[in-house]
Amino acid sequence: MKFCKYCGAQLEDNAVCNCEKSRAAQAQAQQTNAQAQPQYQQPVQPQQPQYQNPVQQQYAQSQNPQTQQSPYAVNNTAPIGENAFVKALKNIPVVFTSFFKDSKTVIKTAKAEKDIILGALFSAIFFIALILGNMFLMLSMSALDFPKTLLVSLVTAVLIGGLYSVILFAYVKKYKTEENTAKAFIDSFITFSIESIPASIGWILAGLCALISVYMFLFFFVIVMLYLVISLVNQVKANVPEAKNSALFTLILTLIVAVAFMIVFFIGAKLTMWSFNTSTFATSVLTSLIGGGSYPSWY
Repeated sequence: MKFCKYCGAQLEDNAVCNCEKSRAAQAQAQQTNAQAQPQYQQPVQPQQPQYQNPVQQQYAQSQNPQTQQSPYAVNNTAPIGENAFVKALKNIPVVFTSFFKDSKTVIKTAKAEKDIILGALFSAIFFIALILGNMFLMLSMSALDFPKTLLVSLVTAVLIGGLYSVILFAYVKKYKTEENTAKAFIDSFITFSIESIPASIGWILAGLCALISVYMFLFFFVIVMLYLVISLVNQVKANVPEAKNSALFTLILTLIVAVAFMIVFFIGAKLTMWSFNTSTFATSVLTSLIGGGSYPSWY
C-alpha cells in the first residue's frame, strides 16, 4: 500500500492518484521529458554544383553590369583623405592605356563619375601637345618665338576643344530636351578631353615630322583634323539615338563639323603665320601652302 504525497489518499501499488496536484505534476514531468529528448533532424544533402555553359556564363555577366569592372576604375577608389587632383593624376596612365582597349567604357565611366578634374588634365595634355608640335614646326624653320608659340597653341586648343564640346552639347540638348544643361555640357567637355588622346599623340608626331619636312607636318596635321571630325560625328551619333541609322543625318552632321574645323584650320594657319618673324623663309612657305603667294627662291 502507498499514499499520495499531495493529498494523502491511500493507493494501490501500481495506481496513480487522480487529485489536481498529482495530475499537474504528471503533466509537468511529461513536458520536461519531451524537451529533454533530442529532435531528429533530416541531414542536409550537399548541393551539387550546376554546370553552366561558358557562353551562358559570359552572357549572364554581360547582363549584370555590376559584375564588370571598367578599366578606368582601377584607381578610382581613392584612399581616405587623398586629394581629388592626386587621384586624377594617378588615373591618367590608366585612362590613357585603357582608351585604346575600350574607349566607350572609359568615356562612359568618366561621365558617370563626373570627373571634371581628369577632363581638365587631358585638355591640358592636349594643349601641351599643341605647344610641342608648334615648337618643332617653328624650330624646323628657324623661326621660334616661344611667347607667340604659347599664345597660338592656347588659342588653337581653345578653338578645337570649344568647337568640339559646343557642337556635341548642342546636338545633345536638341535631341534630349530633358537632359540637364550643366550635365550635358560637362559630359561634352569630358568626352572631348578623353577623345583628344590620339590627337595629342598625332600633333606631337606632326611637329617631329616638321623637322624633316613641312609637308609631312601638314600630312599629320590633316590626319589629326580628320580624326577629330570623325570622332565628333561618332560621339554625336552615340548620344542621339535617332541619328544612328540615318544616312542623311550623318552626311549633314559631317559637313557641318568639317566646315567648322576648316574654319579653325584657317584661323590657326593665320595665327601661325603671325607668330613667325616676317623676314623669315618660313613665312613665305606657309603663305604659299595656304594659297597666299608663290614659293620663295632658294637662292
